[in-house]
Amino acid sequence: MRQSRYALLMATTLVALPMLAQAQQCPSPPPVEATPPLPASVPAPAPAGGPILRPTPSVPTPRLIPAGEIAASPALRRITSTGATVYEIGNRAMNHGLQGVYAVNGDIFRVFYLTPDGQALIGGVLWEQDGHNVTRDTIAPIKGAIPTVTLTGTKPGATPPGQATPSAPATLSPELAKRVSQASLGLSGQDGRPRLTMVIDPLCPWSIRALAELEPFVARGAIQLALLPIAINDHENGGASTPAATALLSVVPYEMEAAWHKIIDLHHVADDMLRTDDAALHLQGNMAVAHAIGVRGTPMLIWRDKAGVSHVTEGVPRDIGQLVREMGR
Repeated sequence: MRQSRYALLMATTLVALPMLAQAQQCPSPPPVEATPPLPASVPAPAPAGGPILRPTPSVPTPRLIPAGEIAASPALRRITSTGATVYEIGNRAMNHGLQGVYAVNGDIFRVFYLTPDGQALIGGVLWEQDGHNVTRDTIAPIKGAIPTVTLTGTKPGATPPGQATPSAPATLSPELAKRVSQASLGLSGQDGRPRLTMVIDPLCPWSIRALAELEPFVARGAIQLALLPIAINDHENGGASTPAATALLSVVPYEMEAAWHKIIDLHHVADDMLRTDDAALHLQGNMAVAHAIGVRGTPMLIWRDKAGVSHVTEGVPRDIGQLVREMGR
């Protein structure tokens, strides 16, 4: 029954997120900060005076909305009443009749869509029926506005991975491996078994798929699974990842997997799930660890081989069984 729920969630999510199917990973906004990301469509801080604009072919450069237009729109007046600066993104043709608005106030960023009467705003990401992300296109001219996933290169403290595929591991320095082991983790499986640490966003469909593929190895005692929750998918799910990660970090380690299953079944945090102040601090710490090891998306797997060398793999490995066979205690 649980496997069918995984399949349903993956099927419905991949219709909405077709580009993630190739990477087998939910990409993170650049950079992963030491604090939980804001529930915003544009997570990168902008310098004083507004964002740096970099024109993109066929997409209009975001336009600063003048005071006269703001005064004529109750919804825009409501946004700017707190000090936000607003830019128009795209155009009404691209936005299916709506006016796209990028609002920035200090280090808080949001994307809204203004209804034609100027009375109401819709916050979030605009998707077309085929899964195309219109918002991503229209904010692309803003430097640092969209997640950039570079599948080549070297992580901090890691050796070049060669081919950057889900099954191509890189090594992790002993110092960074120690930081991972000291993060706030959930545990599943027997103590003393080879430990496989998985960096997850609780609402990332690829993290959920990886859990489904790893659980049989935990059940038969081949590995102990350590879950390292972070929140990087808020820009795609309206800020739902941060409360989900906080809920996981509010339970004791051996209850985290069960709490995650509850979130998976509901697709969001249940109203009765505890979220503590301490958990919010633990999430900040986990985000710092993720930044240190160069997490660019979830899931990311970390393990030691039989020689004691720590490795990292991005995405869902093509052959998890082979990875498990290579693990040492």
